[in-house]
Amino acid sequence: MIKLNRGDRPLFLTDEKVSQLTTQFKKNPKSTVWKHDKIGDGLLKSSFNKCAYCECELQIKDSYMQVEHFKDKDTYPDDVVNWENLLPSCARCNRKKWTLDVITHPIVNPYEDDPRNHLSHEAFRLYAKDEKGKMTIKKLYLNDDERVIYPRFLACNEINRQLELIVNNLSDIDSTKDSLTFLLQSCQSNKAYSAFLTSTLHSNRHYLTIKTCLINNGVWDDDLEDLHKKSLLLKLDPRS
Repeated sequence: MIKLNRGDRPLFLTDEKVSQLTTQFKKNPKSTVWKHDKIGDGLLKSSFNKCAYCECELQIKDSYMQVEHFKDKDTYPDDVVNWENLLPSCARCNRKKWTLDVITHPIVNPYEDDPRNHLSHEAFRLYAKDEKGKMTIKKLYLNDDERVIYPRFLACNEINRQLELIVNNLSDIDSTKDSLTFLLQSCQSNKAYSAFLTSTLHSNRHYLTIKTCLINNGVWDDDLEDLHKKSLLLKLDPRS
């Protein structure tokens, strides 16, 4: 999970439209008034086409986006199309959270909270820094579902594998620079499981060795530094 920026409310959701759709939902709770391309497209853009909770890629086979209501629509119908209450979610996370009342049982909202303040990591698993982090992991089953654990395990293993390949070929400076650039690009906010990927990258001792080699050879440039700094903004602390 990474910090997200919501972006502006879609022009489609005028105050008048919000009032109209909210009234419609209250009259007929089975009415899916939030299902509109303008809403879905805006949410997907804000999360880089990823689930706001588990960071899996959306709009691919078996992982299509669902509009998730942070404050559940049954308990808080007035927020059914409130832009500030909507998140892009995979079906799994949406189903696990379901009608959890986030007022009485607060969980991390990546649009309002920085997940790094509440979550840490170790060995492809999340650990809580506080009660909000604990509730987030528990209610979303972020450590207890193979569909979440296995993909991020594979992705992080690939990061470690690539770093080992690079560090074993440091004599070829151009290849080293190109390979690390590609690896850093895969650890940015627009990539699936980016919180785990960046955490894996920066906790691997080979990364510093490679970076130091490039600096000493005068090829660590502004582009690499920019990618490096952006990746650090996503990194979760190791479990203490």
